Amino acid sequence: MAPLVRTPPVSERLVLIPAISKNSTTGFKNVSYDRSRKKFQVQVRDGDKRVHLGCFDTAEEAATAYARSEYGRADAAKQLQPRAAPTAAGAAAILQAAREGLTLTASSGSNSGYKGVTFYPKEQGRKKYQLKVTVGGKSVGLGMFATAEQAALFSARREAGRDTGSDLTAPPPPPPPPEPSSAAGAEAVRQAEREGLTLATSSSSSGYRGVYYRPKQEGSKKYQLSVTVGGKQLHLGYFATAEQAALFSARREAGRDTGSDLTAPPPPPPPPAPSSVVGAEAVQQAGREGLTLATSSSSNSGYKGVYYHPKQKGSKKYELKVSVGGQPLYLGMFATAEQAALFYARREAGRDTSDLTAPPPPPPPPAPSSAAGAEAVRQAGR
Repeated sequence: MAPLVRTPPVSERLVLIPAISKNSTTGFKNVSYDRSRKKFQVQVRDGDKRVHLGCFDTAEEAATAYARSEYGRADAAKQLQPRAAPTAAGAAAILQAAREGLTLTASSGSNSGYKGVTFYPKEQGRKKYQLKVTVGGKSVGLGMFATAEQAALFSARREAGRDTGSDLTAPPPPPPPPEPSSAAGAEAVRQAEREGLTLATSSSSSGYRGVYYRPKQEGSKKYQLSVTVGGKQLHLGYFATAEQAALFSARREAGRDTGSDLTAPPPPPPPPAPSSVVGAEAVQQAGREGLTLATSSSSNSGYKGVYYHPKQKGSKKYELKVSVGGQPLYLGMFATAEQAALFYARREAGRDTSDLTAPPPPPPPPAPSSAAGAEAVRQAGR
């Protein structure tokens, strides 16, 4: 029987069929190396007969010859059938890839539907999907996996330089934030810090989660913000910098106002309940002096510049520090957060900061508004 090989039209797309056996030395189905001839030969079994399709200089040429044969076309037709719905574990790997901003690379030349992933139905155990990559011209096996999607996720993480640990559903640590793209971007980063927000990073084209750079977008706003709501993609607009888009997203996640002004801080949070009787007295003292204790959502005490250190020795566990000229300045330790905040408020108002419970001295009397008023003052002095 003559080899069933024909030359396809130039526009025809060939599918190179990967080997079924993981012990294949060539990586292609029905292609083996003939040591005596130093050639790659193609042989197929047709019923009880073995059909020889030729010898070639490279494994790829042999695989192409097989793909052009009627046997190869039948194999390709099977592989191009729609991929079966993923299992629960496979679906979880697909969702995890989306959370990490990764793409599982598909391939029509693989019987799994994913690049480098081959299904071995006769493999013992539950892990029947092998992942292989080419390194330095050689095929390297990276392991067996329970689903094609898990193998593809492993490959995608490896390509992105991420941790490829055994847990294929736990996300790796987020990458560090990129350098701000402009002065406006740097200001958005500082604003996020002032509000106690974290800009979520990602391996996306912008470096931030849900933010994508669209260089062909008209105008100055080329960074698109998208989120997933109820399984559907929701676009939240375009921004001038990646950092502004990430700040918008962080405010949205925190339930804050996402108005157009991305540099104006939101209103300060309400003050916390006093931590003790002494703290309540400091709050009342601030009220008597007409001072406001500045609150903050980025401090573990609830007050601006005041930080609670539970392991600090002694009764004073609340530290007050401010920034002066870009450098931190420590102003001492206090028994309560409210006393530290009162000290800070007095300092900001230019008042005496020595006694945190004694009221400040009364202001000087105003100048008399009239001659009668001046006479009344003199009379009081007598």
